[in-house]
Amino acid sequence: MKKIVLLAVMFLLSGCFFGSTNQSRFYQLQVADTNVKAVSNRRMDIGVEEAFVPKYLDRPQIVTAEAGTAELKVSEFNRWAEPLSSSFSRVLADDISLYLPKSVVKFKTLSSESFVYTVTIEINNWSAVLGQKMETDIWWTVYKNGDVIYRQRSKQSAELGADFESLTEVQSKLINELALQIAQKLAKL
Repeated sequence: MKKIVLLAVMFLLSGCFFGSTNQSRFYQLQVADTNVKAVSNRRMDIGVEEAFVPKYLDRPQIVTAEAGTAELKVSEFNRWAEPLSSSFSRVLADDISLYLPKSVVKFKTLSSESFVYTVTIEINNWSAVLGQKMETDIWWTVYKNGDVIYRQRSKQSAELGADFESLTEVQSKLINELALQIAQKLAKL
């Protein structure tokens, strides 16, 4: 029995040393170029809550769609560097702060943090077909001192390259466009 266990362990270890494995690649969403035009110099206190991301997307592996079908592809070796829900909200807050430079805009990480304005995000659709396009469907809500004062649904799309680097660039660009919409609305409140 000991020989069988020893052989099994040696067999498994040989696979570790001699087998070929793909290296995982890690991606993160990026804050927009800092050369954006401010929409207001008004000072506001704004917290961005963690985005609601559908569970099939909020996983370490990057998920894309198969063109023309309902099939999803989960890339085992192309992964997010942090949870998508956190990354989305952090980048969104940083992008909003570029459009509202005198405001304090922060990703709300602690439940004890209090802001005059709070932005919530609900992602309905965040689908990408590599080599074709990226489409988003997002509800966003602005609260003032806990009361809903504005709610909007934003749909976006953009052409998408065939690799994961292009995917994260386009996703980051679409988050920046959403940040501009939100900043423009906040500037009018």
